[in-house]
Amino acid sequence: MFDLEKEIREWKKGFGKYDSFEDGLVADMELHLRDAFSGLKEQGLSDGEAFQRAVKQVGTAEAIAGEYHKNRELVLDRRAPWRPARFMPALLLNYIKVALRKMRKQKGYAFINIFGLAIGLACTLFILLWLQYVLSFDRFHANAENLYRVEQEINLSQGLIHVSSTPYPIGPILKAEIPEIIDTTRKAGLGTLLIRYGENAFYESRVSAVDPQIFRMFTFPLLQGDPATALLRPGSLVITEAMAKKYFGSTDPLGKAVTINNTHAFTVTAVLKNIPPNSSLSFDMLVPFEFVKTLGLYNDDLNLNYVNTFAQLHAQSKIAAVGRKITELVNSRILERMRANPETRGQVKKFQGMDYLLAALVEFNRPALQSVKTFAAVALFVLLIACINFMNLATARSVSRAKEIGLRKVVGAQRKSIIGQFYGESILTAFLAGAVSLLLVILLLPAFNTLSGTMIAANVLLNKNILLGIFALTLTTGIAAGTYPAFFLSSSQPVNILKGGWPRSGKSALLRKTLVVFQFSISILLLIGMGVVSRQFEFMRNTKLGYDKEQLIYLPMRGEISSSYAAFKEQLNLNPGILDVSASDQEPTFIRKSYGGPDWDGKDPDLKFVTYFSHVDFDYPETLKIEMVAGRTFSRKHAMDNGQAFLVNEEIPKLMGLDAAAAVGKRFKVYRLEGTIIGVMKNFHYSSLRYAIAPLLLNVDPNQFDFAIVRLKAGEVPASLKAVKETWRRVFPQYPIEYHFFDEDFGQIYQADEQTALLLKVFAGLAVIIACLGLHGLASYTAEQRTKEIGIRKIMGASSPGIILLLLKEFAKWVLIANLLAWPIAYLLMQNWLQEFAFRSTLVFWLFALAGTGALALALLTVSLQAFRAARANPVDSLRYE
Repeated sequence: MFDLEKEIREWKKGFGKYDSFEDGLVADMELHLRDAFSGLKEQGLSDGEAFQRAVKQVGTAEAIAGEYHKNRELVLDRRAPWRPARFMPALLLNYIKVALRKMRKQKGYAFINIFGLAIGLACTLFILLWLQYVLSFDRFHANAENLYRVEQEINLSQGLIHVSSTPYPIGPILKAEIPEIIDTTRKAGLGTLLIRYGENAFYESRVSAVDPQIFRMFTFPLLQGDPATALLRPGSLVITEAMAKKYFGSTDPLGKAVTINNTHAFTVTAVLKNIPPNSSLSFDMLVPFEFVKTLGLYNDDLNLNYVNTFAQLHAQSKIAAVGRKITELVNSRILERMRANPETRGQVKKFQGMDYLLAALVEFNRPALQSVKTFAAVALFVLLIACINFMNLATARSVSRAKEIGLRKVVGAQRKSIIGQFYGESILTAFLAGAVSLLLVILLLPAFNTLSGTMIAANVLLNKNILLGIFALTLTTGIAAGTYPAFFLSSSQPVNILKGGWPRSGKSALLRKTLVVFQFSISILLLIGMGVVSRQFEFMRNTKLGYDKEQLIYLPMRGEISSSYAAFKEQLNLNPGILDVSASDQEPTFIRKSYGGPDWDGKDPDLKFVTYFSHVDFDYPETLKIEMVAGRTFSRKHAMDNGQAFLVNEEIPKLMGLDAAAAVGKRFKVYRLEGTIIGVMKNFHYSSLRYAIAPLLLNVDPNQFDFAIVRLKAGEVPASLKAVKETWRRVFPQYPIEYHFFDEDFGQIYQADEQTALLLKVFAGLAVIIACLGLHGLASYTAEQRTKEIGIRKIMGASSPGIILLLLKEFAKWVLIANLLAWPIAYLLMQNWLQEFAFRSTLVFWLFALAGTGALALALLTVSLQAFRAARANPVDSLRYE
């Protein structure tokens, strides 16, 4: 019959061979063996087999004493043989085995730590991928470091205006006159053109006119054709691979003839590899720059800006000096022309030159730097919250590890060994979380691309720099999260621990409370930010534009269509479902043409500002339902209204120093347009609400119409739209119809902003979830530590609701303090963010209160489950707890 006490006595005899092994430690080893034996018995093993396995796990007394005799620095593992404390593969394996056993025993805490860290790491990885995508813009060009865009800064009474476009002729002038410039090329957008090949006809909006040296300056590989000659001859057409498949299918596109706007013949001379998504220069088709002149768009006036001009500089060129040379050259050419022209000779003394500068190509057309900084900070906050969870739970669970730490120290383990053990656990947790985060990133990358408007491929995760970044981030996170627990847990005195357990440290409790407050401060800050951003974009969407955009469409008129606009309008007006028809030279939802140097009688010569303008049809204000403040609208009854009369918005009379009524009848001149102000329109938004409403002038010019504007009858939109399509097919049978609703256009203007708001919502939600996960673990620990107290309170008559309130009150206090810290910081940050918008919502108290109350409710809901369990526990069982 098996006798456990007898077997243990026999086992202990092996310690007698080494006098250096103290008697006190023999008792500890006996406890260690008994613990192993009990654990194996619970697995259903027989007494004899359980004891044999326990001895095998712990080791024979001779082996333990001999190991200790050789090396006093031993690491205790209740279920593993003794190992020397030197850092070696066996010791690392020991750390991993202990850490995995702890996770298996405490699955809930392990899940909170790993899953919380995984979410934090995944958020940070997404931001790293985004930053890598943003920073890769235009880096693929062989000459990337020496490519620049020519830009302007104009100092006006409205303030300093930055202009990214330049005059048509400036590129060749700079190349010929400035030695630091190796080459230049211009890129002019041609709007939307009708491209036809046989029966295939499509509207294309990404057709650009460029100089042939674009292929010398930029690295856009050709799949077919010669880059040196592809754009040399008029009528040459270079298309991307995607366009080749779209129009020609599997046939060879080289030499194929297409027509543009049913008028101009072009021949495909080369096929480009598809333009990468991280290119700031984006196009589907290229034509020679001379085509701009064919379309009648070219203007050699150096005061007018139409195209983007790019320059390649010698490597050693000083950018600021080249910018000054460009400024001096262009301004001198303008003055020469003004002196030679009788109409402008008298304005020479009033001339104020424009300052030119060069912007590095790799800095061009990236997502807003402020957005990148914002989301980088958000990702850091989410990761920080996850790290705080780990630190809080590790220090909170230290009581359950007191005996383990004490025994380690008693048998000779030094502090650095214990620190190594806990660092090992922390880093292992971080790497497990890192693996989970990688899986999350791979699974969620398509959704992230949709939300952020990026095109990041999953294989980018195999990039060496990304892999090194992930490894470094995970390792740093493990070290950062485990630093405090490692040093805190290793600082105990073994005598105090073995006498009375882990000493309750007021400092560690204070730290835990501080970290929880910090966690929820960040969460509340993010919730407030999410609310303010959402409210601002909702405000922008619902703000009245100053005209009625409902049931309003516009139709691009290209090529010969515009010459038949009058017939199209006449046919449309015969249909009762069409209320009004008008036209303009620009997309009416985004007027962007501007002139500087407006003039009128009595103008202050020092007053300088830019006036936006648009050529429109007579019925433009009526079709858009724009209100008039003073004067009248255009009328065919007045002959001068056709080209010699202006409608202006309220901003122009303000700049003239007049009220609206007084401005009516005044002479006004801008560039080559001169006439009389016949009416003042109420301000309306013709671009994003991010920007203030600038001075606007409307002028009738039937030769400039590129867009027809049609108001459909409310309640009969489908039938009215059908009538528009049928009329188009009768009047323009060779051209497919294309139309856009005004309200959809404004939705696209704010699409990037709404993506930003949605991303912020996701990150803020994740931050709150992680914080609540940590709070759940901390609440569980608190309830466990106060089990005896709760039992005594219940025996003394405390009710279950009272016990629940007792536990909730402590956590509620922490969240309320977090509110007090987060609110003023959120106010300052969001007030500063709102300054970016000319039209903005206000910061309202209820939004702060809602975020704070929401965080409090979530925190209490998280804690309440543990509080309810503790309150319902049997007090007899609680008092037996030890």
